Amino acid sequence: MSSKTSVDMRWHKEKHLDEANVLRHPADSEAWKEFDKNHQWFAQEPRNIRLGLATDGFNPFGNMSTSYSMWPVILAPYNLPPWKCMKDPLMIMSLLIPGPQAPGKDIDVYLRPLIDELKELWNDGVETFDASTGKCFKMHAAILWTINDFPAYGNLSGWSTKGYMACPTCNKDASSRKVRSKICYMGHRRHLEPSHSWRRSKKFDGKKENRSKPKELSGDDVLHQLDLLSTYRVGKHSNNKKKKRRPEELNWVRRSILFELPYWKSLKLRHNLDVMHIEKNICESILGTLLNIDGKTKDTHKARQDLKDMNIRKELWLQHDGSTYTMPAACYVMSKKEKKEFWKFLKSVKFPDGYDSNISGCVSVDDGKITRLKSHDYHVLLQRVLPIALRGFLNKDVSLALIELGHFFQRLCCKTLRKDDLEQLERDIIIILCKLEMIFPPAFFDVMVHLAVHLPREAMYGGPVQYRWMYKIERFLCKLKRYVRNKARPEGSIAEGYIIDECLTFCSMYLTDIETRFNREHRNDDGSSSKDEHVLDIFSKNSKPFRDGIYDVIPKKDFDMAQWYVFNNCEEAEPFLQ
Repeated sequence: MSSKTSVDMRWHKEKHLDEANVLRHPADSEAWKEFDKNHQWFAQEPRNIRLGLATDGFNPFGNMSTSYSMWPVILAPYNLPPWKCMKDPLMIMSLLIPGPQAPGKDIDVYLRPLIDELKELWNDGVETFDASTGKCFKMHAAILWTINDFPAYGNLSGWSTKGYMACPTCNKDASSRKVRSKICYMGHRRHLEPSHSWRRSKKFDGKKENRSKPKELSGDDVLHQLDLLSTYRVGKHSNNKKKKRRPEELNWVRRSILFELPYWKSLKLRHNLDVMHIEKNICESILGTLLNIDGKTKDTHKARQDLKDMNIRKELWLQHDGSTYTMPAACYVMSKKEKKEFWKFLKSVKFPDGYDSNISGCVSVDDGKITRLKSHDYHVLLQRVLPIALRGFLNKDVSLALIELGHFFQRLCCKTLRKDDLEQLERDIIIILCKLEMIFPPAFFDVMVHLAVHLPREAMYGGPVQYRWMYKIERFLCKLKRYVRNKARPEGSIAEGYIIDECLTFCSMYLTDIETRFNREHRNDDGSSSKDEHVLDIFSKNSKPFRDGIYDVIPKKDFDMAQWYVFNNCEEAEPFLQ
């Protein structure tokens, strides 16, 4: 163990401040503390490594017309302090599952060597030399949870994320129903208090709600369900023919290979719901419906027919006009004039350097389109832009519900969380989703919208979402994609590039007299200060121009502002002001 990292590996035990009711690091989470309680021998050695396992598929060619998917399996150590945790140089690519096809439910075949090593690390440990102390110790390692998007959640967990029981948290008690051409997930009133007045209202789906909220399953409950599952042999076997599931098998496809780890069934949080993709899909549905974007809107003819089937919101039913059907204007759809003003607003939005991409460049006011948005753009739109942009455009009830939704995600994604705030967020998201059920058509509520109801509870178990979402993993995959030089052998290119980068990373820890990734200045650093004693302190900082200078006369108003700034911030000017 390098002397440059061994001290950081003990940070969570020696330097971390354990503050009651506050979550700043995975070490503050319930999952971490319960793991320490159940395995005290593991917790006694702070250098034992706690890992997060992440995987996702990506196209190494950057050409979406080419069907190719390879799946790296990445391990992220959580012992490190927040400013180093989940950083690229300290992540480990343990496997690279080759393409061109995604592994799907056969991912267990590829995970076999990793699982065998993890079992050895848990049971026997590895003799490790600590360069900082000059002594050897027995190092063990354990997986705390997995990080993945929702389809990969199904591959790793063995629970199918499709159909009527797609929500793995609700399990067999999911509130899903069939509407025209899709399955929707409504019924969030069941999470309300039994005495809440909304439970008796028929405005939601035409019925009263008497059910209690779904029961949270323990590891033993999950294993009991898996015991009822038919035997499935991983890999390509003739007896693995697709067949209809028996009712007692629920949505289970197979027993995950991760259950071979001795501690896996006792973990508080085995698989994380990805906040990044949930935010992205919810915001995409909201924008598509509000702006009536073709292919993105949830307000279709079939959605209006669903309202008639449920006997709710008669003012939105399709109206028969001779040989055609027309859709009455809905309170959640902007008019042409409102849409144009909305596009103009988005076009005018500017952010500080490094805060977000140039969203205004993705907006076309004349065509009324917004394209090329990335997941982080939706993250910023939902939390920061829409709460301001929607004011004055929509019905007050609609805009208020969407503003509350954006505020919910804003508080959920804070770097520092408080347990009492998370309990309040858990109550708030239920009310927000119920409000949305009274506004949007049932087709709006796909499984991604429903998953938001479980996010506060997962934050309570796992800590801040920054350590459990896919942003850091996606950036790591982007780095791997840049290693591809020989497009005929992308896996080999990535493997060689990763090994070279790992060697350079290790060596750069010891090269203090040259610029490396660990000591380089920030992107916007302007350099050192001037040492000329005749230069005022306020002007001593060197500057770095963005482009060639332009000579012009400063207007008097701007000159007065600059003069005021100098007088109020320059120590040398104080004697003259007195």
